[in-house]
Amino acid sequence: MPTITRKYQLKVVGDKEEVDRVYKYLRDGIEAQNKALNEAISAMYVAKMLEMSTDDKKELRKLFGRITGTKRETGFTDDITFPVGLPTASEVKIKAKQDLDNAFKKGLKYGRTSLPSYKADNPLMIHVDYVRLRSTNPHIDNGIYSEYESPMDLVNALEKENNPKIFLKFANGIVFRFVFGNPWKGREQRKVFEKIFSEEYKVCGSSIEIDDIKIILNLCMDVPKAEHKLDKNVTVGVDLGLAIPAVCALNNNEYERSFIGNIDDFLRVRTQLQSQRRRLQKNMRNIGGGHGRSKKLKALNRLRDRERNFVQTYNHMVSHRIVDFAVKNNAAYINIEDLSGFGKDRKGEIQKDKEIVLRNWSYYELQNYITYKANMHGIEVRKIKPEYTSQICSYCGKKGIRREQAKFVCINPECRCHKIYDKGYMNADFNAARNIAMSENFVEEIKKTKKGA
Repeated sequence: MPTITRKYQLKVVGDKEEVDRVYKYLRDGIEAQNKALNEAISAMYVAKMLEMSTDDKKELRKLFGRITGTKRETGFTDDITFPVGLPTASEVKIKAKQDLDNAFKKGLKYGRTSLPSYKADNPLMIHVDYVRLRSTNPHIDNGIYSEYESPMDLVNALEKENNPKIFLKFANGIVFRFVFGNPWKGREQRKVFEKIFSEEYKVCGSSIEIDDIKIILNLCMDVPKAEHKLDKNVTVGVDLGLAIPAVCALNNNEYERSFIGNIDDFLRVRTQLQSQRRRLQKNMRNIGGGHGRSKKLKALNRLRDRERNFVQTYNHMVSHRIVDFAVKNNAAYINIEDLSGFGKDRKGEIQKDKEIVLRNWSYYELQNYITYKANMHGIEVRKIKPEYTSQICSYCGKKGIRREQAKFVCINPECRCHKIYDKGYMNADFNAARNIAMSENFVEEIKKTKKGA
């Protein structure tokens, strides 16, 4: 099943003293967890590099799965105190091992990536028993519940009420209420809860963070794949370009295409927000401590959040339309380019004409959105090597020239594309998208060596 994540604001149920207790509990828990993660992954990394025996590595993981403050031996330092009631130590052990294994697969041993580290804003991991539906929880009396007697009352409340009575009974006697806001602006979030209570969506392990002063639950759910009749002979190629954010084409159709978005509109809005941030930062250099600085910091954070939300929303729109194009054409596959070296020349230096796009466009995030949305429909996303996709003709396979950014000219006089495009050129991004759709030059994962990961 594909997994999706939705953010929900939580409000503490209780008086000011209870609110202060909960905020301290969460902040202390986040700090302890992230310090523990850094200790655990560092120890596991050393063990792997020293090629310790399998039994020794198992024993090491056991040490980093036990809490401090007990008579049992633990691998964590004494100053780490995990949040009461949560199995944080075991969550730390699992995540540290998973992240380390993934890093080795990506080439950590050979310097292709760095050892993961966990910063102060890394959210607190929550075991599924503390967030799943309370009525279906087989272990403890925690989880999500509502105060409505019938499913119909719940549905009506989610559709019409500003603050539906939906709660989360958490660890350490903490109770949260979900904050939904205007029913017309948050319909998608409310529909998710309808599917949770109907058990169509299955809640998974999630996380909690404190964003400024808001408590945010990152609620993870397994969702059923949409059933479509997919044709394994049909592949969508997606070209992420400089002029148009995304162009889609098919491997078996010379005419079907989709042009998605406008890079000028995207860059205009984002660069405006960045300019405002720079002006605020420049003004703050002349301000000392005190109330004035605090107000400007809040304004700076609001601009940062606006920029981040804008980029995420735009990437959601682009990825949604790409997947819709694939579903419409019954494609079983979506091919995208591996852009790990995008915008760099043979020496590894960023090309000047691509520098502004690299700085402003979140290609990695967009590719992640495409992947998880495609998986919800049972569509497989494959990465291909980007060599020559924009330099060869998608009709004859011979090299061509780009007289302008948007125009590709095939120099093979016998190519049939000259009959189709009587102007003497075709759209360069569409040509690249067709090459990507037909490509079988897939990126392979880094293979494990005998002494490697």
